[in-house]
Formats: sequence, structure tokens, C-alpha cells
Amino acid sequence: MKSIKIQYKDISFDVKYDEGTATSDSVRVENIFNTHDNQLVHSYNDDVFFNKYLGETYDKEELGALGSSIKRSFSKFAREHSEDDETEEVSNEPVGAVDQIIFDTVGRALGSSKTKEKVDTLIKALIKEHGIVPHKTVLEVKFKDQPKKDVGLQHKSFADVLSTLSAGVNIALVGPAGSGKTTIVHNASKVLNLSFASQSVSAQSTVFDFFGYKSATGKYIGTMFREKYENGGVFLLDEFDAGNPNVLAALNQATANGHCPFPDKMIAKHKDFIIVMAGNTFGGGGTIDYVGRNKIDAATLDRFAFIYIDYDEILEKALSSNEAWCTRVQRYRARVIEKKVRTIISPRATFNGEKLLSAGLPLETVEQMIIFKGLTDDERNLITL
Repeated sequence: MKSIKIQYKDISFDVKYDEGTATSDSVRVENIFNTHDNQLVHSYNDDVFFNKYLGETYDKEELGALGSSIKRSFSKFAREHSEDDETEEVSNEPVGAVDQIIFDTVGRALGSSKTKEKVDTLIKALIKEHGIVPHKTVLEVKFKDQPKKDVGLQHKSFADVLSTLSAGVNIALVGPAGSGKTTIVHNASKVLNLSFASQSVSAQSTVFDFFGYKSATGKYIGTMFREKYENGGVFLLDEFDAGNPNVLAALNQATANGHCPFPDKMIAKHKDFIIVMAGNTFGGGGTIDYVGRNKIDAATLDRFAFIYIDYDEILEKALSSNEAWCTRVQRYRARVIEKKVRTIISPRATFNGEKLLSAGLPLETVEQMIIFKGLTDDERNLITL
């Protein structure tokens, strides 16, 4: 017979368990050994332990979690049956899912006379210990010998994009609408101390939109692309898979070589010039969700490193001001995927919806405007929560 020692303030007792046979992977909870014949332990044994734990079987690997569970259970019982309202010292040992750890810790603090400052301290300690916010990271940027920088809350793919940009490699970001492609590139440019410009391309775009032209008086009219190409910086070509193939072919020459002819003269590419394309497909043509996309020439695609940018729901929730609405949006998104309904519910639904709710619009109206727009009755019924 072995035991788990439970300590709460000045009260201690042992929980006895039987390991069974040597080949068994489970243990059976037998009884409480009340070391100091404490009345509170007697009461806990009769009211809680006997009904909840006695005779139950657990895996040997769960012994640590079992001990922590009993300690939390006894701590709660002791507070409810003791005139002393002080909060016991919080255990630092992990006992299961992170959200449960936080829930239990907050519950203990709020059940006592401790102040909000104590609650904040407990939560911050748990967040630091267990890494609840995985996006707040310090990255070492190997670009122009820059030191480490705290980049704050960022998309889960931010580090990959930043590293690729710092290597001077042109990138193609592919992902669903509203996944944060433009924001990622803009923020990465800031970290690298590079200027940033963005321009969308469409079927109506012309080479003059990017390379400029000469006016009737012979004056060269420049563009954002020319400025970045000549002086350095990050240029984002948005919606590349919806663009005019002639434009992409011309840009292909600019990215392929160390120089490019513009209407006024030949320009050498700046050493810090990087072009990033962003789109919803990998350049293979239209898909079921993005039917208006073009097939891109393989030679153009070959000059870019592709990174897929998916929705980051952890970041979405961290940035949301209405957690209940954000959770609801994410549940709708999961239903859309599960039921294969052709609609897009991006993080924009979270951020636009919470603004409408804050303005006083009822939930049903906001859902109609943000979630169910354009859906048939059958499609709506499929995803209704």
C-alpha cells in the first residue's frame, strides 16, 4: 500500500492507494490516513472523498493529477467549512489542461478575500509558466545585425514570413480571405526597418500602373513599385492570382534580374528590395471558393517561396473585444467546414460583428448581416448552432 501526501496550510493527511499486481498499470484509491486526527479531514472524508474518490481506479501516470485534484477538492471544502477566509498558497504543479488550471486558480482567488491584484498576479504567472499566449514572442532578426525585438502579438506564421524576408527571398503568401496576409507583411517590414507599399492587381491593371509612364511633356510619372525597386523596401502585390497575366510577366522580369527597364531609364534593383505576392490560390486557376482566379505562369511562380497563411484563431480571440461573439464566429466557421457550405467566415466577421453588437444591434441581426449573408435557407439550417 502506498500513499499520496496532501498538505493544506498546517493540515496534512495521506491518501492510500493499492498498486495491485506488478504488471498492472492502474491503482485503486483505498482510504484517507488522517495523520493528526483532524476533524476537518474526517468531515471531508465523509462528505466528499467517500463519494468521489474512494474505490476509484486510475492509471499510474495520473497519480500526480489525482493528488492535485484531491488537494484542490479539500482546499475548497476547507474554505467552505472554515471561518478562516485566507487563500491557500497556490500550487505551481500542472494538473491538466491549461484552461482548467486557470479556471481553478481564479476560482480559488475569487472565493477568498484577496483583491483583483492577486487574481491578476496568479493569472499572469500561469500564462508565463504554461505559455498561454504563444504569439507574443521575441525573435532574433538576422537582418543588418539588428538586435532582438519584442514583436508583440502576431500571427502564428509571422516568424516564417519574417525569416524569409530577412533572407531577401521573394515570397508568395497564399491563404483564405481575411487570414491576415497583408498585416503580416506590413508588421514584418516594420521589424526589419524596411518601408512598405501595397498595390492590388486586377484584370484591368496595366504595366503602366507599376512601371509608370511619360506624360505628354516627356516627364516620367513614377509609381510605388518603382520607388521600392530603386530605393529598397517591401512591395506587396495583392490579389496576384486575379491579375492581368501581362503585368505579372513584366514583373517577372523585374524580380528575375538585377535591373529592369522603366520608361525613362534602366534601373538597378536595390539590394533591400523584396517583392511579396498575396493571393487565395497557388496560381493553378480558379477553385470552388475563388472562381475568378487566373492560372499563373510557372516561370513566375518559380521565383517565389510559398507560405500558406491560415486563420489563426488564437490570435483572433486574443485581439477580440467580445470573447463570446468571437467564440460563436469560430463555431460557425467550423460548421461551414464540416458541412461544406460555400461561404467565407473570416476573422473579419469577429471584428466587424463585435462593432455592430457594441453599437446596439441585436445578435440575430448581426448574424444575418455577418454570418448568413447570401446563404439559402437550407445552407443556413446546416450551420445554425
